[in-house]
Amino acid sequence: MLYQIRNGVVAVTSRGYPQYYPDQGFVEQDPDEILNGVGKVVKSLVTENRVKPSSIAAVVYGSFLHSMLPVDKNGDPLTRALIWADSRSIAQSERLRKELDVEEVKRRTGCTIHPLYFLPRLVWFRENEEEVLRKTHRFVSVKEYIIRRMHGESVVDRSVASGTGIWNVTTLDWDRELLNHAGFHSDYFSPPVEPTYILKGMKSQSASSLGLLEGTPGIIGASDGPLAHLGSTGLMPNIMSLTVGTSGALRRSTDSPRVIPLQEAWCYYLAENNWVLGAVCHDTGIVMNWFLHHFLKGKDFDDMNSLAQEVEAGADGLLFFPFLSGERSPHYNPSARGAVLGMSFIHDMRHFVRALMEGISYRLYSNYRMLDKEAAMELALTGGIRSSPVWMQITADFFGKNLKIPRVKECAAWGAVMIGLRSLGILGDLHDVGKLVEYGLSVDYNQKTHSRYKKICTRYEDMYRKIFQ
Repeated sequence: MLYQIRNGVVAVTSRGYPQYYPDQGFVEQDPDEILNGVGKVVKSLVTENRVKPSSIAAVVYGSFLHSMLPVDKNGDPLTRALIWADSRSIAQSERLRKELDVEEVKRRTGCTIHPLYFLPRLVWFRENEEEVLRKTHRFVSVKEYIIRRMHGESVVDRSVASGTGIWNVTTLDWDRELLNHAGFHSDYFSPPVEPTYILKGMKSQSASSLGLLEGTPGIIGASDGPLAHLGSTGLMPNIMSLTVGTSGALRRSTDSPRVIPLQEAWCYYLAENNWVLGAVCHDTGIVMNWFLHHFLKGKDFDDMNSLAQEVEAGADGLLFFPFLSGERSPHYNPSARGAVLGMSFIHDMRHFVRALMEGISYRLYSNYRMLDKEAAMELALTGGIRSSPVWMQITADFFGKNLKIPRVKECAAWGAVMIGLRSLGILGDLHDVGKLVEYGLSVDYNQKTHSRYKKICTRYEDMYRKIFQ
């Protein structure tokens, strides 16, 4: 995202990169492919919009959470990066949940014990990758890897650090006791800094490849989920953000670390002592893409929307439980797998697509009720779901909520802009960002359809308890 201080968002561009699945439960990305993508989008923004390199005040970095990459003393990768969907450490996670007090870990770190967090992954590396571990100097996120390449500095922002599950919310530093339990020490991890931290100027070679000047300042920024919440709600206490992309997450603001006892919610750091309490469904957009690739070859998401629209709410009794990579919240069940119930001869592909969208909405709604038992908070909708009017309407009807739609579509990048403005002193306080958040049209729910979904939700809950608990 290219932002001009007086004119707002000038341009947005993007570039994708693949995921790799080398073994059961392994989900990886190549950090150099991501680095290459970063270079190309920045250069595209600068050159195609005829921006003078000298006019760039700073480059602000946002990043996805839970990536883990072992690097050597030179900062070179020893493997591809594990990403949030990687579940290779299920056995280690289960063992740690028996060895440690999960509620105490959650109070100290804001995170439960789960295969996507660093503690089980560290134990997995110790038990399965002795040669890699022998060469490992540090475990870093993809963002840290890119920043070291760009700026020559080895630091991690507190927002990304808070998503590792080994960062203490009281000391704002690595939790030495948990690391000791896994057989590691804090030197394996980068020093944490505030998301408004200004990095060393960009190195000559990196700047040249991006079309920027050597020494261009960098601002370390935060992680994508908290940034998306910032960019879509402006930290308003009565608005919960709902992001549905590859995964789906709900978040609400809090001014101190907060956890929900006996529930699989998490609390991550945003910036300047602002926190985000939230919950996540792993399988939203990623399972839609899986379904499209395997069962609707030659079709696209527009075709999925058309198919879903041809079927009434409830998909004629078909229930889809999209647990393709397990359940993370509101219940801990990483071994759960997908299920389709109620099939009969009347069902065809239209019903399956509709049931899949409804199943995802059910999963999201379960997490919404965990975060707000009164179901009183408004919802701001972000993510790839915005390209599907049918799916948005299903979500609004399932929740029984009118969905507020931010005018800026790329809310995580927009949140990064806000961090940049605060770091540069253009905003006096992070709560001043509220004036930058505007909403366009809303997606209004249908009361009749919502009443129908309330009954269907009861069926979902009954079947969930019978199958998955």
